Amino acid sequence: MRNRLIRYAVTQLGFKAVALETGLTASKRIYDRVLGKTTETEAALKAAFSYHFGTLPENLELMQWLRNYNAAQPAERQVHFYGIDITDTPLPDTSQPVWEVLDFVDHANPNLGRELHKRYADVISLFEPDKYAKLASAEKDAITAKIQDLIALIRRERGELTSATSGDEYEWVLRESLNAAQDDVYMRSLPPEFNPEQFRQKPELRDLAMADNLMWVQQREMPRGKTFFFAHDAHVSASVIGSRALPGPRWQPGLDGASRLAGMYLRSMLGRDMVAIGTWFGHGEGFPVEPSPLPPGAEGLDGLLSSLAIPIFIMDLREVPSGSDLRQWFQAGHEARNGCCGYFKAVPADAYDAILFTESITPAPVPKQ
Repeated sequence: MRNRLIRYAVTQLGFKAVALETGLTASKRIYDRVLGKTTETEAALKAAFSYHFGTLPENLELMQWLRNYNAAQPAERQVHFYGIDITDTPLPDTSQPVWEVLDFVDHANPNLGRELHKRYADVISLFEPDKYAKLASAEKDAITAKIQDLIALIRRERGELTSATSGDEYEWVLRESLNAAQDDVYMRSLPPEFNPEQFRQKPELRDLAMADNLMWVQQREMPRGKTFFFAHDAHVSASVIGSRALPGPRWQPGLDGASRLAGMYLRSMLGRDMVAIGTWFGHGEGFPVEPSPLPPGAEGLDGLLSSLAIPIFIMDLREVPSGSDLRQWFQAGHEARNGCCGYFKAVPADAYDAILFTESITPAPVPKQ
C-alpha cells in the first residue's frame, strides 16, 4: 500500500522526493542508484538500508520502480530518494558518516584527504556505540570537538570542494558531516553498559535528528515539488500522550521528553504544510503471534477502526463534523498498538490529519532467488 501511494503521489500529484526511516549517509548510495548514476545491483544495495530494512521486498521493489521511472524522465521530473535517520546504531557502522566525508575529501583534494585520514584515525576506531559508551567524558569531548572541526572544515572549503565535484555532491557530504554530529550526540547519551539489543536510549534525540534531516530534504526539494515521508506511526505522530511497553501496565507520560517525536518537531516547523497520515490494521494473516494484540473491545483506536467492518479505507479527520460524537471521540486520548513495542496513547485528531486502515494484512511474497 505504501508503494502504491508513492506511485500515485509521484505520477498524479507531482511529488519529487521520497524519504524513508533509514540512515541518511548510507542512503546516498540509493539516491545515486535511482538516478541512474551507478549500476550497483539490488543485492549489493540491501546493506544501504538501516535496521535490516533491505531484506524487505517492498523496499527493493520501490527502489527499482523509482529507477525505472527516473530513466524515462528529464532531470527536472526525476524523483530523489533520501534516508533521514541517524546511522544504524545497533550495528558496528556508526563511523560510516566520517568515512564518507574523508573519502569525499580524498577525491576532491588528495593532499587534504591524506591529512584528514591521519587526524581522524582515532575517531573512526572509537566511533562505535559499544566502544564510545565506555569512554571517559574527556575522551568523548575530544571526539565531539573533532567532529565539529570536520563540519567547520567542510563548510570553509565549500568553494574548492564544490569546484572539484559538484554542488549536489557537496551538499550531501556537508549533510553527512552533520549526520556524524547527530550520531555523536546520540552516542553521548548511551549508558556505559550499552547493549546493542537494547539500543533505544533517548529516542527523542533520534527523532530530533530525523526531523532536522527531513527539513533539509524539504528545503532542497521544495522548489521542485512535495516530499513523501514514510516511517513508523509513532515517528510521524504530531502529538502523543504517552507509551506503554510490553510486558507491564505502566504508562510513561509524554511530557517527560521520551515521547518527543519527529512529527511533533515537524508540526512546529511546518504547521499544516505537513499532512500526517497514520496507518493501522485489524489483524495479520501469515505472521507470527502478534506481540501487541488489539486492546479488548473497541476502547482503543485500533479497536474502533476494526469495528467498522470495512476491509480498507482512509478517513480524513479534518472533515469529521465539529461537535459530533465522532469528533469528540477523536479529540480524546486513546490507546493504540505501537507495533512490536507495546502501546502508545494519543489524541488522534491532534496526532494525525488522516488515517489509513486495513482490516487484514499479509506478508509480501518473497522473491525467488
